[in-house]
Order: sequence, then structure tokens, then C-alpha cells
Amino acid sequence: MMRIGEFALASGLTVKALHHYDAIDLLKPARVTANGYRTYSPRQLREAATIQALRNIGLALDTVAEALSNPHYINSFIERHRAHVADERARQDADAAQGSALIDSLELDYTVRRRSMPAQHWVGLQHEIRNLELEQVESPLATLRMALTEAGHTISGPWWTTLRQTAEAEVVEVLFCWPTTQIPAEPVGISGTIVESGTLPARDELFVTLETSDDDSDLGDLGAEAAQIAMIEQANDDGLELVHGSIRQVGVLADGGTPEAIELVIAIQ
Repeated sequence: MMRIGEFALASGLTVKALHHYDAIDLLKPARVTANGYRTYSPRQLREAATIQALRNIGLALDTVAEALSNPHYINSFIERHRAHVADERARQDADAAQGSALIDSLELDYTVRRRSMPAQHWVGLQHEIRNLELEQVESPLATLRMALTEAGHTISGPWWTTLRQTAEAEVVEVLFCWPTTQIPAEPVGISGTIVESGTLPARDELFVTLETSDDDSDLGDLGAEAAQIAMIEQANDDGLELVHGSIRQVGVLADGGTPEAIELVIAIQ
């Protein structure tokens, strides 16, 4: 039998770790003497080495315990952890690339313009997203446009979207809208969705035009955040008061109806 100090030295685990593993029933001593000394069997070195290896890989203690209970599947636990680490690394790389792109976009010189707009009727489709992970918006917009057309409503301009915070911090509501010549007298029904309508009042607004991709799904343009900052700064410099919650992304369509840019718009009081 080996005293705890000997076992720690042979296994590479610390005495403190061995005490902790005993307390959580991960690696208990083979015997505890009457005066409280812990002793271990040399055969436990293999189990200790396995624990050390799995911890060095990065497995949590509860996962290590589960792996020890299923020794024939330990490699499966390792592969699952490697896949998780790879996914996390990919996410970190993506976050780093996005952060770098945002920093670069903050250095750009955005042209902030002002215009007056008439009142505008609209119909919108609600869609919830989590953690601002927005899939392509082409489908909600196309679905809404088809429903409006089938109901006999006339679309009077390019689509626009806006974000609305919900009671749940990680969930944001996106409203996908088409402007119409009138507010529908009867609700526009689309199965499994919430459709609402309203009227944007006549207003003055600031806007910045952003380049986008070849389709109308690129609402995640990194320039949008920097452009929003530029508009807020411009409003502050000009002594203008912005309308809270009025930020919209508006599609800019070419003569043939194909999208060519996005406008980031915010109303001013």
C-alpha cells in the first residue's frame, strides 16, 4: 500500500487534489487507517493517471467521473470534448474577426444625410431571434410580400426592418415590413406568425447608405453599428434629439427592383 504522499508523487496529482477527489467520490483511497491516514493501492495509479490525463485535456470533473464509469467509451468522451473545443475555437476566431472588422469600420468616414419623409403605412411580420443570430431574412420578407399581394394590397416601396427588445434579455424581436398604400382593413393572416400594421408618421430623419451583398438578406452588415454611432454623434453635434427606438434598416432598390444597398435610418424630433 502507498501513503498519500507517495501516491501523489507517483501519480503526479497533488495531495490537495487527492483529498478533493476523495471528498467527491472520484478517487477514494483503498483504505483509511484508524488514525485517519489514507493509503492507496498501486493498482489505483492507472485510474489516477486517467483522471490526470482527462483533466489536462480539459474535461470537467463530472465528465471525468462519467468517463471512469464507462471505461470502454473514454475515447468517445475525448472526441466529444475535442469537437466542443473546435467549435468554441471557431466561435472565438469568428468573434475576433468580427471585432477587428468593427474596429476598422469605426475608422471609416460615414456620410450622414438628413431628409423629410411623408407618413407611410406599413405591414410587418414579427420574428424572434436569440443572441442576435439572424438567419437570412429573404424568406420572411418574401412570405409577407406574397401574402400582401394575394390579399390585394399594393406595396409602395422597399422593405425595412427594425429591432425591438423583449422581456427576455437574449431575445430580440425583428419586425420585417413592407410599406403599403393603405393599412389593411382585414388582418393579413400568415400561419404560425404574428402580422401587425401601422403608420410611420411624417418625420425628419438622418440616414447613412451602406453597401451590401447581391441579395436583400445582409442585415448583419458590420458597418451598421459604426454608422449608427456616426449618426448619433452627428445628431449630438447638431443639437438634434433622436426618436428612441426608431432605428430602421431600409432596402435600397435599383431600377429593376434588385437590392443594391441598405440605408440605416433614425428619426429625429
